[in-house]
Amino acid sequence: MNKIFISLCLLLPAITMAQSTIEKPNILYGICSKDDLSVDPFGKWFISGYNDYSPNTTITDQLKKQSTDKISIEIFFGTWCGDSKREVPRFLKLLHNISFPEKKVALIGLGNGDSLYKQSPQHEEAGKGIFRVPTFIIYRNGVEINRINEFPVLSLERDLLNIISNGQYTPNYRSFATVKQWLTEGMLLDSNISTAGLAQQLRLLVKNEFELNSLGYLLLNHDKKKEALRVFQINHFLYPESSNVLSSLGEGYYENNDFKKASFFLEKSLEINKKPDDIKGILEILYKTKEKEKQ
Repeated sequence: MNKIFISLCLLLPAITMAQSTIEKPNILYGICSKDDLSVDPFGKWFISGYNDYSPNTTITDQLKKQSTDKISIEIFFGTWCGDSKREVPRFLKLLHNISFPEKKVALIGLGNGDSLYKQSPQHEEAGKGIFRVPTFIIYRNGVEINRINEFPVLSLERDLLNIISNGQYTPNYRSFATVKQWLTEGMLLDSNISTAGLAQQLRLLVKNEFELNSLGYLLLNHDKKKEALRVFQINHFLYPESSNVLSSLGEGYYENNDFKKASFFLEKSLEINKKPDDIKGILEILYKTKEKEKQ
């Protein structure tokens, strides 16, 4: 019920091509450059973010010693997104400090901040599982070796060093890549697939209960009701005592017209939920569920 989207940025209404010269764009959309980010209205946050960031020189000295000849980077971001406004200027400052060639960095502005897959005009993001922005994808010889999702695990420079040097690095939201593959293969729609089995595959990938919960609601928002329910079921298997997970599972059943199960999980959530604001939202769904059961 508590629809927590961890730093999930929402799209502002206006979308404008990055190359437009008719008027100042509110959003950079598509392939763009550092110069595009340096002009208003983006320059207000980009320039200060870039100038104020001081990468750790001990780590940048180590980065300079790494072989980057075969390395290229794609940066998917949203000029509407607070996380992008914070991390993209810093990352570009880091690349400048280690003399990484700008021609080997692709900047892609994305729209549709409330969509399951963030999109660009030419769909450079297609097949890459961009659920969060910014996403920094690092390639070697054109093959992805790892990525930084939304914010660094440690710091941008330490994360990049671990990735390029083939060190131990696990990005944020690593469960999303697996779920994306399941969506593509239709596994979340296959009733013969074991929910417990799927949950076991995600157990070591999921950071907390809110990670899959946010993805479940994102699927609901795009009318993927059956897939959303399966995600909520997986989350319940992983966090069976969470009132938030229970209420979300109840809502998932409600959206799939299984009102008996919806009532069961919503009532179970109410038994352990002590937060007035949460209780109010759960009761609203429960009342609607009871009305549907009477019909």
